[in-house]
Amino acid sequence: MKFIVSTKPTKSALDLAIINSNVSKFYSKSCLAEVSANANTLTINLEAASIVSEVKLKGSGDTDEASTVFVDSLVLKQLIASFDSPTIIFEFTESGLVLHTGKSKFTLPKMTDDSDMALARPLKVLELSNCVNVDVDSSAWKFVKDHQMFAIAMSFVHPVYTNVWVSDGDDVVVGDFDNSIFTHSHKSNLGCCCLLSDTIVNLLMSLPEGSKIVRDPESRSYIINGSTDSFDYIAQFTPKYESDPGVGSYNADMVLSMMPDSSDQAVTLDSDKISKLLNQASLLSTSSEDTITLSVRDKQAWLHDNNVNGSVDIKPSCDWDKIKEYSVEFRTALLKSAMSNYSGDISIYPCMADDDIVGGVVMKDKDVTTLLAGVE
Repeated sequence: MKFIVSTKPTKSALDLAIINSNVSKFYSKSCLAEVSANANTLTINLEAASIVSEVKLKGSGDTDEASTVFVDSLVLKQLIASFDSPTIIFEFTESGLVLHTGKSKFTLPKMTDDSDMALARPLKVLELSNCVNVDVDSSAWKFVKDHQMFAIAMSFVHPVYTNVWVSDGDDVVVGDFDNSIFTHSHKSNLGCCCLLSDTIVNLLMSLPEGSKIVRDPESRSYIINGSTDSFDYIAQFTPKYESDPGVGSYNADMVLSMMPDSSDQAVTLDSDKISKLLNQASLLSTSSEDTITLSVRDKQAWLHDNNVNGSVDIKPSCDWDKIKEYSVEFRTALLKSAMSNYSGDISIYPCMADDDIVGGVVMKDKDVTTLLAGVE
């Protein structure tokens, strides 16, 4: 079978549906694109962790009989992105998919011979009842990606922390229990307390403005309709919930209580100057376990280890007579990573452990708060 479509909408559809960072060998289905065609519609189905999506493009086939083939999703996207002729012919063959563009043709081998295989399909909005409309703010989720996702747990010792926690208000918490680092912002608009995978965050930040999203209370999934004049796009993502078997509690209330919005011990300093010192310390570091001590004393913030001893002036906005001097030892790499997400003036104040011992610090600007515990 051969099916002809316009190149430009096909590129746009694949850009929307195939998110490069969501394709992973650890979720094998994400590496596949299920390409199907009938007499007048080309359908591409995709699946990633917690996400299923589908695009439909209008065109013309040379037969009424439907054809389907599985090909490499990223190769399909990247190859079509390189085409500059106005149309593409999808030719379904026994060995795979042949793409004709201009005077050239390219063969994508099929990825499986399993005739019974099919990727999951997203729910259609028309199939749902009692849906809740949700506004999409892709820029807010890009902020989460850029300034909070660095803190997400990579270890599955406490797997709940490999997710992003969002409240039924606007809270977003990303952190790692084992490394004792947590970040908090007010960027969520999902209207539900749930846990999001990194793939869902990647999806939300990549959506074009004006995309429609609804929450289905029955399936506890979100359905996105990003259709345009030239193609139809629908995606479904399903968060995890702390009440789900085996998920566990994120203990977000406890985490948030440890990073209050303000403190009478807060001092203001230039994060860029602190980051410069940390970058210099990192250059001289020989191990990921190396540590550095942050001290607040003498109206300055000091950083010192075996190779570095430097200070940054504290801004005169605080009442220094009320500030208690303290020192906390951190892993150099973690403190550098946390500080690199800030620019300009930030507030820093101590996080108290038991017996009035300073157990870490809270860093804060107008958009995001970071809690980092010291080494024991």
